[in-house]
Amino acid sequence: MRILSIRALRGPNFWSIRRHKLIVMELDLEEYEQKPTNKIPGFLGRTRALMPSLHEHRCSYGVEGGFLRRVKEGTWAGHVIEHFALEIQTLAGMDTGFGRTRETDTPGVYNVVFSYLEEEAGIYVAETSVEIFLKIAEQSSKEILQKILDDHIQKLREIREDVRFGPSTSSIVKEAYQRGIPYIRLNEYSLVQLGFGVHQQRIQATTTGRTNMIAVDLACDKYESKKLMQDMGIPVPRGYELRDPSEIKEVVDAIGFPIAVKPLDANHGKGITVNLTSMKEVRTAFKAAKKFCNTVILERSLVGVDFRALVINNKLVAVAERRPAHVIGDGQHTIQQLIDMVNKDPRRGYGHEKVLTQIEVDHQTDRLLTFNGYTLETILPKEIICYLKSTANLSTGGTAIDRTDDVHPYNVFLLERIARIIGLDIAGIDVVAPDITTPLTENGGGIVEVNAAPGFRMHLAPSAGIGRNVAEHVVDMLFPPGAPSRIPIIAVTGTNGKTTTTRLIAHILKGVGNTVGFTTSDGVYVGNRLIERGDTTGPISAKMVLKDPTVEIAVLEAARGGMLRAGLGFDRCDIGVVTNVTEDHLGLRNINSLEDMARVKSIVPCSVHEDGFAVLNADDDLVFDMTEEISCRAGLFSMVDNNPRITKHSEQGGICCIYENGYITILKGQWQIRIEKVINIPLTFSGRATFMIQNVLAATLTAFLHGIKNEDIRYGLTTFVPSETQAPGRLNLFDMGKFSVLVDFAHNPAGLEGLGKFIAKLPGKVKTGVLGGTGDRRDEDTLQLGKTAAGIFTKIIAREDDDKRGRDPGEVTAIFVKGVHEANPDIEVKEIISAVESIEYALKNAQDGELVVILADEVARAVKIVSDFREKLNPVKVSERDIPNLPGED
Repeated sequence: MRILSIRALRGPNFWSIRRHKLIVMELDLEEYEQKPTNKIPGFLGRTRALMPSLHEHRCSYGVEGGFLRRVKEGTWAGHVIEHFALEIQTLAGMDTGFGRTRETDTPGVYNVVFSYLEEEAGIYVAETSVEIFLKIAEQSSKEILQKILDDHIQKLREIREDVRFGPSTSSIVKEAYQRGIPYIRLNEYSLVQLGFGVHQQRIQATTTGRTNMIAVDLACDKYESKKLMQDMGIPVPRGYELRDPSEIKEVVDAIGFPIAVKPLDANHGKGITVNLTSMKEVRTAFKAAKKFCNTVILERSLVGVDFRALVINNKLVAVAERRPAHVIGDGQHTIQQLIDMVNKDPRRGYGHEKVLTQIEVDHQTDRLLTFNGYTLETILPKEIICYLKSTANLSTGGTAIDRTDDVHPYNVFLLERIARIIGLDIAGIDVVAPDITTPLTENGGGIVEVNAAPGFRMHLAPSAGIGRNVAEHVVDMLFPPGAPSRIPIIAVTGTNGKTTTTRLIAHILKGVGNTVGFTTSDGVYVGNRLIERGDTTGPISAKMVLKDPTVEIAVLEAARGGMLRAGLGFDRCDIGVVTNVTEDHLGLRNINSLEDMARVKSIVPCSVHEDGFAVLNADDDLVFDMTEEISCRAGLFSMVDNNPRITKHSEQGGICCIYENGYITILKGQWQIRIEKVINIPLTFSGRATFMIQNVLAATLTAFLHGIKNEDIRYGLTTFVPSETQAPGRLNLFDMGKFSVLVDFAHNPAGLEGLGKFIAKLPGKVKTGVLGGTGDRRDEDTLQLGKTAAGIFTKIIAREDDDKRGRDPGEVTAIFVKGVHEANPDIEVKEIISAVESIEYALKNAQDGELVVILADEVARAVKIVSDFREKLNPVKVSERDIPNLPGED
């Protein structure tokens, strides 16, 4: 058995529009293709013994035990591995349940698809599930199987804790997502973007883009923050900061026991020790605090209960009573045994996987035990509490009890005032007091410290009391009611014309004053600036646009490759455009028919939200059939004004765009709105480039549905010129003086056929084509490309792409030339493998009146070669009188 590939999908995809986080593993079963599970001795018994929880998998039978019944009756390895991957994730604390397995057109090769919560864990469990299947099939012992499974589960837990959001970040992201606010993780830690484009807000854990950095610095400086609060009448414990241990005794004598020791910039309880009652304890704690900061604070340790108050946007939203990790003696068990008993509490888990965290014995525990004269082997007397940590953080095994409803009104006022004094939008305020139900000014309590980026876990899921959805207050602050979080997204796909359509839509939208971010096969653009050059039609490029804080509207070209490889780069769009579906890229990634390709392209319109529009080609049967799959409204375009599909859609109140009587016309119900004559639209070359009219229809309808005024659409159509700047590689016509050059990107038979109709209308008896096939296309596609070319050109220069895509040099050219000669044995063909040399040869040898058509694999390079050649033919001459005088010259 061999794993051929593993891919992680992160958006609407070929396998599911709704389930965005899927692993696709291409698996060659090899010998196990002939060994279903009922032919593997003991497979069912060993599987059931290893993972009894698989009984809950219903599978196709729809009842518990359904999957194991399939195993008993006989099912294939890919199907079993899919269920293993899901169950092992669940056992590791990542409960997820979607999967499907489908055989490809290659016998014995399957796509195993299953959902994941954390991408790295999903990739890891794909490999793990194959290993466990093989170990079971090879009749490994129960002990070996169990150890392998346990080791992998623990590894998955570690991966999960390393890569997933912490509880605080996760709660904010979840709250935002439930409100329809999208998010993008910006790094491997807790930096997250909420919203898209100009409407985005950022958080890092519980620090937001609005958090005042002066306030953060002040909160981190425990001495200065305490001094400021003291000056403002806030009850705080008396204390001093010092660096030299020789000063400890003098400070302790001045303050008096009990003493609290903390680093100057303490956070998350690191280096803090409280309730110290001897000089020895203070000196030991001083050394521990020094490890975190050179300056240490010694202050009077307040007596009472530890409370954490959370203030968000100057409003108190939660208060929790915190208790450090501890055990209570029973007079029978040792401290270690008591710890083990506490850790068996089902609410305790590894890291942040459960409400409480398991208690780990560390140096802090050892120090506290030593202070109290205990060891781990000490049998703790009955009812005696032994604290195992100095601070009450949940991450170290502490517990929390919700006390929000118990806070005295004066304390509410005091805590909210403190947040304003320090200046934090999200503040965690530590209080020590006998209780929180009476004013701190009366009960002897005080404020220990104020924390920036406080943890939410104790409030979200306290060990006792009501959980508080504190994240909603953060989202309310960042996105007040009515505030937008999304920018309009227009996605464009199809076989041919999608780049031109994308550029034309972006041009129209820019014309009305929008900052448009758009992706094409040429690069990523923001406004009129090229941000990144290359084929940028995948999810990474889409996210680049959506992450840009200046972008107001996104127009995103979505190609087959990116959607199959990783899904869309966004969760949904407002308008989804499909230009056409023709034969291209077939035979790649198990897409072997036009129907398969149409299913890939349908990802875009099926991802449009229900109030949006799918803009579909009514002249293309496969595209029109997508109207049955979409959950949004449809807008149709057609080159045929009496297309019955258009007629029916219009009669039903739908909106269409058609080419009629030389006009680009919108049909709104029974009304006709003529936008512009085709002859006035440069992209169509006065109507001669009929295949371009289809792109104009799609772009016009999209702009209309987006709400652009008719006159603004007209202006956009008439000012978009097929030049190397506005539409590089799309009908770029160069006047070279004695001959002409046309640069285009037609790269499949259908595209070349449409281009051929335009070329036929251009003057010139000699029409030379510089073109060739692409390495990752089927032989029959390359052959057909050659045949199509033979019917268009009088001479052909056959070249190859720089990237051979797995082919040997000259292999694709041989197939292409064969197609040319099958269609026209007499046509002149010159083979020049190098793309650059082929263009240079064509330019140098062009005759008077000749039309050289360059179908480029790298558009920018081809355009530059042609431009440089034209400049050499027509150098600019500058006379002396054209040169301005320099300052000081006569």
